Amino acid sequence: MIQTSKRPTPRCFYIVSLSLFISSLYITLSFGGLLPSFLEPSAKIYEESYSDAETLDFLIIGDWGNAGKGRDLKHGPQANVSKAMEFVANQHNSKFIVNVGDNFYKRSAKDYQGILSVNDSKWEEIWLNVYNSTKLKRLPWYTVAGNHDWYTNITAQIEYSLTINQRFFFPSLFYVRSSLFGKEIKTKVVWIHIDSNIFYYNIDDIIEIKMEGLKTNLLNFGLHTQQAIEDKLKWIEQRLIENQDADYIFVVGHHPLIGVCSQVNNMPRLLELLERYYVSAYFAGHNHVLEYKAPTKFSPVAFFISGAGCKTGDGCEGRDWGMPKGTFGFVHANIKEETMDFEFIDATKLNKQSAGEIVYSGTINSRSYWYPKI
Repeated sequence: MIQTSKRPTPRCFYIVSLSLFISSLYITLSFGGLLPSFLEPSAKIYEESYSDAETLDFLIIGDWGNAGKGRDLKHGPQANVSKAMEFVANQHNSKFIVNVGDNFYKRSAKDYQGILSVNDSKWEEIWLNVYNSTKLKRLPWYTVAGNHDWYTNITAQIEYSLTINQRFFFPSLFYVRSSLFGKEIKTKVVWIHIDSNIFYYNIDDIIEIKMEGLKTNLLNFGLHTQQAIEDKLKWIEQRLIENQDADYIFVVGHHPLIGVCSQVNNMPRLLELLERYYVSAYFAGHNHVLEYKAPTKFSPVAFFISGAGCKTGDGCEGRDWGMPKGTFGFVHANIKEETMDFEFIDATKLNKQSAGEIVYSGTINSRSYWYPKI
């Protein structure tokens, strides 16, 4: 006779299951079990005008939602990054923050990934109370979702943006912004914000318990099917076609497109679109590093990874430059009529002025350099 023993179910299983149940219940009660319209690409172009600005200055941050080093509740490296961002934003009069996702992490064994509702305490503990300096608390955060945001209630982040605080700007999983700046000559910048989770993950490959929420949500919303993937790629391509008159086109997603990191599931198809339509740059996070890959004669796209807002990890093979594991920081960029200057800021340790260290800087050209206007 074969004897079997039943091992006790891990505590983390119950926590994940409870979080998923609460999230599913919240979505069902709020939306009647139907797919909310704001999970579909937005038909609206969100227009911004900076008529008095000769340049357009902004910051890029990702993978920031932990409020501590490791899994405690102290504002460790996240606070350092926030202080360095405040210094740069004041110095250069930055206009906004590009947020590349992973907005709310699990902070302890009793915590959960993402958020559960618009009233979740994490809104204050991880976002409002950390980036609360004079300049930063006025800047809008143009947001996309990371994989950790999908683990529980992704719709609550969008609903928070629409009903509670528009400064956390997240009207849909896919949306387009258009920025005009310049006193005399107007420079047009188009931003295409996307949810790269749909292209990065194949739900059949998701077997880890901690990722069960991502799998469940993609299934519930029907975003796992090949048709959904084709529809979203077509939407991106159509937006790229419609905005070929832009001086700059930036695509913002969570998952990187540098080297081997660009070869996961449907990410190569996204990469091909960016190169075909002369996208200026792709901003991402996910890998908890600061990394860069420059345009080449074969590809006009500059690739940025700014995923070191509060965590540190390994990067992507195939980069041109990158900081070592253990670095926290962000990217600062300034767009002019014909060029965009950028610098990577290491905020691991701050000086007396709460300024980080510029560890890499460079310049990319406007699209007219690659794609001259007739």
